[in-house]
Amino acid sequence: MGINRRVALAAVAAIALGAAVDPLRAQNLSAFDPVATAKLRAGEIAREIAASSRDTSVPEPSRDDIFNTGLLLQAGLRALLPVQERQGTALPGTPSPSDPSELIAAQENYKAVFESGADATPAQKATAIKSIALAAQQLRKGGYTLLAGKITDWLARQ
Repeated sequence: MGINRRVALAAVAAIALGAAVDPLRAQNLSAFDPVATAKLRAGEIAREIAASSRDTSVPEPSRDDIFNTGLLLQAGLRALLPVQERQGTALPGTPSPSDPSELIAAQENYKAVFESGADATPAQKATAIKSIALAAQQLRKGGYTLLAGKITDWLARQ
């Protein structure tokens, strides 16, 4: 009888642990909305990143790094927007000489997608996904592991 009791306790513990972990994972996955994120303005996306939870053991990235990471994420997501979702979404401004080359490429990519009036081509999608993955990597490096994980999980489902 002692063995059955141990098995029952182990099963209850496993169920309790699963119940504690799975809702958090499900919540984290469902919280990333690529369309809403793509439609944020530059300052809004930077504020969203800065307001998300961050691992404080990692040095905090500069405001410029957060801003550029947000723009990189936004440009990748905008290139993937279906035609019917693009209304009211602005094209990128003129790049400055200090903008990272990856950001310039991502913004030129989404500008080309928008100007075509069609969905992104396979090559444009690949560029967009590369930009999003790089933004997630930069977020992780800056300590924004929860947000980076949401984006990475979303990318894995694409």
